[in-house]
Amino acid sequence: MNYDVSLLEIKLFLLTTQLGSFSEVARRQDMTPSSVSRKMSQLEEKVGTKLLHRHTRSLSLTDEGAAFSKHCAEIIEQYELVVERIEQRADTPRGTVKISAPVAFGRQHIAPYLSELLEQYPLLKIEIQQTDAIIDPAADGIDLMIRIGVPQDSSLRMKRLGKQRYVMAASAGYLKAYGVPATAEELKQHNCLVFKGTNGLQRWFIGKEQLESFEVSGSLYSNNAETLVSAAVGGSGLVVFPTWLIGDELKTGKLVVVMSDYQVSTSYEQQVISALYLDTDKLAAKVRVVIDFLAEKFAHPRNKELCYWDIV
Repeated sequence: MNYDVSLLEIKLFLLTTQLGSFSEVARRQDMTPSSVSRKMSQLEEKVGTKLLHRHTRSLSLTDEGAAFSKHCAEIIEQYELVVERIEQRADTPRGTVKISAPVAFGRQHIAPYLSELLEQYPLLKIEIQQTDAIIDPAADGIDLMIRIGVPQDSSLRMKRLGKQRYVMAASAGYLKAYGVPATAEELKQHNCLVFKGTNGLQRWFIGKEQLESFEVSGSLYSNNAETLVSAAVGGSGLVVFPTWLIGDELKTGKLVVVMSDYQVSTSYEQQVISALYLDTDKLAAKVRVVIDFLAEKFAHPRNKELCYWDIV
């Protein structure tokens, strides 16, 4: 019997059974498809049987592969359980924490703290993936997701870090040229720079006592918020964005808040900044310290003069 099978080979095999593609496994593991294929061939040679049917456009398990897969999943589960227990017993949290965060938020409000986090916990390693796409934390091996929006019913546990707060803003030059809107109706006469994502144009909700949806239009739409912020700073029009995104522009005067006596948002419901993680019996110490660290930082924003969000 060959005992030279590695945990990496087992992990790659399980990912291959889940994803059905060497290319997709390679993309997620930062490898080449040929490397993954070679690892699977080596694994088959070590266990002495064919585990995968290799079709032109897909992969499928042999009967032996299906049986092997079940036991491999148990091996990985036991390994992760043992490592987690060791980490929890350790005086200092250790190991790799994989974090997923929105692109702009991660750049502005997570990246600046990572050096301090790693200095405070020298045995930690951080792997941060910045994406605005919907991901499956279990399939992608993500320990902690930072997400912003209306809370949804989910099998994930959630730690609320802050309430997202929106403002309407434009450059001083734009307001001097086109006037300062005083009511929602006046927005029809203004150039509104609107985010356009997979669900179409983002609606603006405005009101004093109660938010109401208003249709706005303008000469520039984009699926990239920072592009719209740059255009607003250049004098192209009005934007509605969260304070965490445009806080620095507001502080420096590149953008000016308008209609401050109104509430503004992009949804009826309150949006929150949250840390999401898998529902487990006992959260790994390495993940817990990261959540607590971020919660402390978000409760005391870097900018004391202009709070980036409402504290929960």
